[in-house]
Amino acid sequence: MAFEMLYGILAIITLIMGAALIVLMYLSYTRVKDRTLLLFNLGLFLLVIGIVFSDIVAMISGEGVVSYWSIVTARLLQIAGIGCMITGVFR
Repeated sequence: MAFEMLYGILAIITLIMGAALIVLMYLSYTRVKDRTLLLFNLGLFLLVIGIVFSDIVAMISGEGVVSYWSIVTARLLQIAGIGCMITGVFR
C-alpha cells in the first residue's frame, strides 16, 4: 500500500514538473515563433503524459486487464512523443 502511494505521489510530481516545463517552452515559443519549438513542446507533452499514464490508471483501477493495456498505451504515447521531438529537431 505504501509503495503504491509513493508511486502516485511521484507521478503527480512528474506531471507538475512536466507541466511547468511545457508552459516555459510555450512562453519561449510565443517570443520566438519557431514551429520547431512548438513540435518539440507537443512531443514533450506526449512524453510526460506517456510516462505517468500507466501509474495514474493503476491508482484509479488497480490491477487487471486495464492495467496491462495502460502500459501498452503509455509506451505508444512515449514513442509518439519522442518521434514528435525528433521531427521538431530535424526541421
